[in-house]
Amino acid sequence: MEELELIKSKIKEIKEELINIRRDLHSHPELSEKEFQTMNTISNHLKKYNIEHKTEVADTGITADIKGKDKSFTAAFRADIDALPIDDLKNCSYSSKNKGVCHACGHDIHTAINLGIASVFQNNSKGITPPCNIRLIFQPAEETVGGALRMIKENALENVNVIYGLHVSTHSDTGFVQINDNIVNASCLDFKIKVYGRSAHAANPAGGIDTIVIAAKIIDSIQTIISRNVQAEDSAVITIGTINGGTAENIICGYTEMTGTIRALRESTMTKMITKIKKIIKGIAYSFDADAEFIETVYFASLVNWKEASDIVRENAVSLLGEKNVLELKPSMGAEDFSFFIQNKAGAFFNIGARNKKKGIIHEAHNGLFDADEECIEIGLTLQIMNLYKSYSKKDIFWLGKERD
Repeated sequence: MEELELIKSKIKEIKEELINIRRDLHSHPELSEKEFQTMNTISNHLKKYNIEHKTEVADTGITADIKGKDKSFTAAFRADIDALPIDDLKNCSYSSKNKGVCHACGHDIHTAINLGIASVFQNNSKGITPPCNIRLIFQPAEETVGGALRMIKENALENVNVIYGLHVSTHSDTGFVQINDNIVNASCLDFKIKVYGRSAHAANPAGGIDTIVIAAKIIDSIQTIISRNVQAEDSAVITIGTINGGTAENIICGYTEMTGTIRALRESTMTKMITKIKKIIKGIAYSFDADAEFIETVYFASLVNWKEASDIVRENAVSLLGEKNVLELKPSMGAEDFSFFIQNKAGAFFNIGARNKKKGIIHEAHNGLFDADEECIEIGLTLQIMNLYKSYSKKDIFWLGKERD
């Protein structure tokens, strides 16, 4: 298509601008729910492109709307904007200026790509009019409490027909794309377990109810859920990450608190594990004349692509990069709250390669040495815009209210 070739040329023109935007974001990372400067930076770029947008969505997020030729169809693109509580260990011009905070997961790249869409279709003489409406979603708090549901509740998906999200990955080289038409990420439940007993002098343990002993029994028992209650062909994980209890070495501990996480590729497996954990906790506590409670803190649904949308991503990726550079995306036990955007709305999530051994870009996400090959920005942006055009050309299969097959 002639217009897509024009857009590809424009992307090359703005490539350095987008790299500079990415480096500015990387230098000034902010933690989940504190992305105030990031929000203002994004807003300033959108103002420069003369694009209507709303700030403070879910407190620190942004939604932006670009009007297209056909205003009856809207394609959305999501970028997460928060960083991680980790020191940036890289020695480069754009390393983090905020101690203990780093874009060690690539969200700065995602944001730059979404701003690239804004730049291509900016609302002035420099911009190109898209074939349909575009909704750009800049989402906070993906790394912690999950900002997706809050943005959805504040109408981020209103009148959206289809939505796409992407993630950089150093598991594959720049120039590769990973996509599947099924499960992409596991469901995730973070939780607390509170065990209530009775304090006593350590010289008289029979006078108390030792919650540290009870907690040890609980930890040991729930590990058998994976080996004895989850089908062998399923993938699931239970982890206790913290345990805190006791005030002194000579006091029987009367209260202990644990935190952990459960991951499962299938929602049915997650439900089964939660039910079993609750029974184990209550049963063990009861056997010691104690009490215990299970508290759910943060929940992310499993991310399952819609085949219609993932087929579009795959087709476009093959066209852009060649069939050998489009890989099957293996399901991950990591959580991703883009899942909520496509629970009831057609869409797909995919990875773009960002590994480059020659540049020393080899470290995985959530590592202080993580970096991404900035050449992936052009690829990700081009692919997302191709997804826009292809989705609109198949608009009859993305009607509002469409249900998953």
